[in-house]
Amino acid sequence: MSWIWPEYVNRELPLTKQERKAILRDAWKLWFANKWNILLYLALPALYLLTVFFASDVGGRLAALVGAGGLINKLFRAGAPVVLFVICFVVGGAVLQRYRFAPCVYRATRRHGYDVCAKCGYWLRGLNDDIKRCPECGCARRLAEGAPANSG
Repeated sequence: MSWIWPEYVNRELPLTKQERKAILRDAWKLWFANKWNILLYLALPALYLLTVFFASDVGGRLAALVGAGGLINKLFRAGAPVVLFVICFVVGGAVLQRYRFAPCVYRATRRHGYDVCAKCGYWLRGLNDDIKRCPECGCARRLAEGAPANSG
């Protein structure tokens, strides 16, 4: 199921199942604390509802552009709302998940004392204190809250 909902808690971290659940619970609290996340998430169905009324017209125009008629025209008109649904919810949800929820998981992991990158979640264990950037993404390195530099 990781292809539907990726596990943003680094698998290499020595965590028990309960610790992973606690990190995810804290991440959800962080996510809900930011009102923009809720607003963006609620914008997906609003966007769909605002545009679904025009989707069959767009499908009909596409069918006319292709030069199709009859059954193909009906399929284009019926398929346009489905394509719009996929764009709004699947793609939109994946983007929100990656760019709005994943940083909350990384912050929650850092709050639990693990030195992970705040941007990509890479475990920075064993790196010297003089290394100021994440080796994975190049983000500026900050120490985890309440943890020594080489936790793990």
